[in-house]
Amino acid sequence: MLLVCAIAFIFAGVWTYLLVFKGLPSVQELKGEDTAKLTKVTAADGTPIGYFPHQGQIVMNGHNIPITLKQAIISAEDATFYDHVGLEPRRILSALIADIKANSYVQGASTITQQVVRSYLLTREKTITRKLREIVLALRIEKTLTKEQILNLYLDRIYLGSGAYGVQAASLRYFGKECRELELSEMAMLAGLAPAPARYSPLNDFPTCKRRQWYVLSRMVNEGYITEDEAKEAYKEPLRIIAKDAALFTDQPYVTEYARTLVTERFGEEIFGKGIIIRTSIIPELQRAARLAVRKGIIELEMRQGKYRGPVRGTVQPDGTVLPLSLSEKERIFAYQSNQLEWKGYEPYELYWAEVVGLDPLTVKLGTRRLELGPDSYAWINPKGRWPLRNHLEQGDMIMLCQTPRGFVISQQPSVQGVLMAFDLEKGGILAMVGGFDYSQSQFNRAIFAKRQSGSAIKPFIYAAAIDKGMTPASIIFDAPVTYRAGADEETWQPKNFENKFYGATSLRTGLVLSRNVVTIKILGEIGLDYALSYLRHFDMQANLPRNLSLALGSGDMSPYSLFKGYAVFASYGLKFEPHLIESVVQSGRGTIFRAPPSTPQPTEPEGAVPVQNSRVIPEQTAFIITNILKDVVQEGTGWRAKALMRPVAGKTGTSDDSRDTWFVGYTPDVLCGVWVGYDSMTSLGDSETGGKTACPIFVDFMTTALRDRPVRDFKVPEGVVFAKVNTQTGQTALEDSPETRFEVFKEGSVPAPDKGESDDQLLKEVF
Repeated sequence: MLLVCAIAFIFAGVWTYLLVFKGLPSVQELKGEDTAKLTKVTAADGTPIGYFPHQGQIVMNGHNIPITLKQAIISAEDATFYDHVGLEPRRILSALIADIKANSYVQGASTITQQVVRSYLLTREKTITRKLREIVLALRIEKTLTKEQILNLYLDRIYLGSGAYGVQAASLRYFGKECRELELSEMAMLAGLAPAPARYSPLNDFPTCKRRQWYVLSRMVNEGYITEDEAKEAYKEPLRIIAKDAALFTDQPYVTEYARTLVTERFGEEIFGKGIIIRTSIIPELQRAARLAVRKGIIELEMRQGKYRGPVRGTVQPDGTVLPLSLSEKERIFAYQSNQLEWKGYEPYELYWAEVVGLDPLTVKLGTRRLELGPDSYAWINPKGRWPLRNHLEQGDMIMLCQTPRGFVISQQPSVQGVLMAFDLEKGGILAMVGGFDYSQSQFNRAIFAKRQSGSAIKPFIYAAAIDKGMTPASIIFDAPVTYRAGADEETWQPKNFENKFYGATSLRTGLVLSRNVVTIKILGEIGLDYALSYLRHFDMQANLPRNLSLALGSGDMSPYSLFKGYAVFASYGLKFEPHLIESVVQSGRGTIFRAPPSTPQPTEPEGAVPVQNSRVIPEQTAFIITNILKDVVQEGTGWRAKALMRPVAGKTGTSDDSRDTWFVGYTPDVLCGVWVGYDSMTSLGDSETGGKTACPIFVDFMTTALRDRPVRDFKVPEGVVFAKVNTQTGQTALEDSPETRFEVFKEGSVPAPDKGESDDQLLKEVF
């Protein structure tokens, strides 16, 4: 019998060793945890605008973690942490009983030490063997490390939701500040996330998050860390949550994600684990202005078109069915929104959820407010007549409201997208960048990666090519019907102007100012496709350009960034312009490892400045002539809305076929700004939507802020440019008695011969 027992004992020991002890990781590994190198992205003034924690984690090793935050974690997760030896037998027994009753794993009993084992040394699988190994390692850790070392390991690795591992990463993720700056209310919220980050996340279920926060505060009171009054005051405070649905550590995601792309291309992904500061050229005030301008323009576009998709009555399932919103879902939406409103207030052109509580008159509940909305708030939905409320809304419906200068109006999450980019023409930096309406809805950065038809925005490049092939702004082109046939068996093509009219003898300047399609096509035909395509390639716009006359109408596609960069060549007097987002990259322990090269010198720079080798794209006289014409686009043509800036502005509208893309690119001597608006689906924006009507107002709104503190400057006239009075009907130098004249700009040596006084009939004969 003794022999049997001995054999059984030995067998059990061997079994235990093989299953539990053999291959256990060394606790000594925990002493080698390196301090994580956080990547920080800043604006031009050093203001942080985003962070990239390496693998979502920031290792603090106990540095700059407030004692109150530690107390909150301990109170909520392991009140006897400083007293036990790594295990809590009573908690284990309680959890075991609960699991047996439920016939499942329903209650955890892990101490902070055990959770450190789970996070660093073992997997999270729920098996008896793993649990035994966890217990052994927890006991070993308690003998090897101090309590503070164990707690620090826990605080650095604990998952707190939304891609954040550790209290420092979570603090940056939810509140946009380091954990040493947290308030008591914020510490309690983070501590409450630990057991179930998804369930307790304020982004997923704000009421549950607040209940969990109160639990943590109550536990801190019970443990004697804070008073009851302190707990109540902390609970009342709004949580200043900056986090969005997308798991990013930034409130400027289009900027920071593009910065990440650029740094990765240069240094590789591994650089983000080495601690770097990426300083961008972004100006915070201008970035905010850009975002607001795009939101305003898109929301007003949808209201202008009357494309209302109706109230939200449920969530759409994969099979197309709609599940009605429950009371708890509405509660979650309104609770989170109320928290945000409490500390942010109502912001212009932001969208807010409201519940319909009455129809006669239309009454909604917005947070704690009840608002009565008049007909003006929904007149846009049916601009041709009164909107029958009872045919579209019911009590209990969820609708969106937008805060506008004229009060709240019914709105919706737009389907339209927009882009805005602004360049500092003197320093070369990107001042602002918006890649879409809402990053949390779509992470695609259209500013950089979208490929869209440029429409009439391509025309200045065609006209520049014509000027460099001998034409002048005074050259006359006859705007009349014309038919083209690509081949004997091909269909004929009869291009038309936007207004569906023809205007007869038209100067090159007028053709560009009024964006005449037929004039541009005839110019392209005269200079030749091969020459024009070769000329456009010098602008390095990486465009997909067609090898036919539709090139003149912008049927080719390119990214907004590439098109805007092309326009900067005109603004910089013909020199190559390479805008940059990243000013510098500084690595911990190494110093500056990258600095943006100096921008290409401008004609306004001090004498003696030497242009970068091979930086000349087109002659500076040509660039100035195009700029001079584009000033008239604003003063007399399709970009007239930009006159509101009350200063010299050059710009060009663009509208692709069927209004699928609308553009405005404009610049002063200081700043260039480009805007694009369209649907991702390539569908029409609607009747009468053009670059001048849709995109130009966004440009004006942004530039009003961008130019506010800049002096009014005009474009300087370079050497080699002359002005002469011409007859606008003939394009020749005007005589004293010429009926219609204007001062025109020319390259030296290209001023046309004096007017011979031909009649219109004589001119027509010469044209044909």
